[in-house]
Amino acid sequence: MKRIAAIVFSALILCVSVFSVSAVNYGFEGDTVSSAVLMENLSNHTVVYEKDADQRRYPASTTKIMTFVVTAENVSDWDNTKVPVKQEVISGLDPESTVMGLSAHIGEQVSVRDLLYGLMLPSGNDAALVLADYVGGSIAGFVAKMNNKAGELGCTNTHFVNPHGLYDADHYTTARDMALIAKHAMTIPGFMEICNTVHYTPEGFSELHNTNYMLDEEAEGGMYYYPYTQGIKTGYLDEAGKCLVTSAAKDGTQYLCVCFGAEFSYEENVNYAMKDTAKLYDWAYENLGVQTIYSPADSLASVDVKYVRNGKSLSAVVEKDVAAFLPKNYDKSKLKADISCVGQVEAPVKKGDVLGTVSVKYEDLDLGVTNLVAAEDVERDISPLEAFVTENPVPVIVLAAALVLIIVLIIVLIALRSKRKKARQRSRAAIGRRYRD
Repeated sequence: MKRIAAIVFSALILCVSVFSVSAVNYGFEGDTVSSAVLMENLSNHTVVYEKDADQRRYPASTTKIMTFVVTAENVSDWDNTKVPVKQEVISGLDPESTVMGLSAHIGEQVSVRDLLYGLMLPSGNDAALVLADYVGGSIAGFVAKMNNKAGELGCTNTHFVNPHGLYDADHYTTARDMALIAKHAMTIPGFMEICNTVHYTPEGFSELHNTNYMLDEEAEGGMYYYPYTQGIKTGYLDEAGKCLVTSAAKDGTQYLCVCFGAEFSYEENVNYAMKDTAKLYDWAYENLGVQTIYSPADSLASVDVKYVRNGKSLSAVVEKDVAAFLPKNYDKSKLKADISCVGQVEAPVKKGDVLGTVSVKYEDLDLGVTNLVAAEDVERDISPLEAFVTENPVPVIVLAAALVLIIVLIIVLIALRSKRKKARQRSRAAIGRRYRD
């Protein structure tokens, strides 16, 4: 059940998108023996550490991740599809080559599922060749499919020559390209189940053991065991050094780590690709996480409110949390908030009314634009006229005085007009008496 849950979790987190990849320095201060590394947080597609991730490297048996992909996408029924084991297909392998033991089954048919276990657990080069010959019609036909798939996935610095990863000067990829291949493989049903398996026994075969000791607390005395590891594939050649592609899941966060070119000597006998991987996982889980930059409790601007007695200032807060995947002790001085907000609003105001926007960046990471909204309700308790009088006492006095003056003038004019009218009436009356006399 633990393995099944891990598979479901892997599929789900690959559908989640939070923030895009950026050039933020996530603060890993250690060193890695591996010559090329890429580590990505799969929960939000953020590369948190890289070292010469675009440098061409020999991928050794991590090549088999692509062999799995091409096989899985060309064979739908892994259990009922039986593949013949041909002597001529596997006869050229070096006796020291890692195998699943197909040489003892010449002329027999083996299920694709068992061959995929043989491919991924003991890193069977014989399984890679048998699958390639069957799926591609020939080794060359299969390799062409591998390169076509690499192009489809956006791998710009990858070229495969064989399905198993044995040395060829023209067989190369990069840590970044291999991360693209591995992420795609993780979406294939059954992939994580197989590469997470520690022991498996195909019918008629001896038990197969996974070469990824990070999965097995009993292997090598447990010196490489990392309890949160999920798959994926090991690799080693003298020309390539130790190579490893893994994922790990802890507390709802999943990482993918690709390490290429870790130097190895049989005298020292230490797999530094596994050591580097565990070190990076420990650092990431200890120091990185989703940090809340601003919350609705944080006032980012103050807005004056009209038509409120004795004045009122209203806080403008973010509509929702502004969060980013950053170091827990991220440098707050590197935050940049571009605030665009009104200076004044008229009451009534409702909590949540949009007052402006804020655009937030951390180093080169753009956290987007978020609305600034009113932090509370504000009711109107003063009329516009009263507010005008309160806010403009001198103009109001002048206006009142002018109004009184106008009224006085009107009264005076009315009085003068009345007086003139009476004078005219008296004059007409006097003229009338004169004529009568």
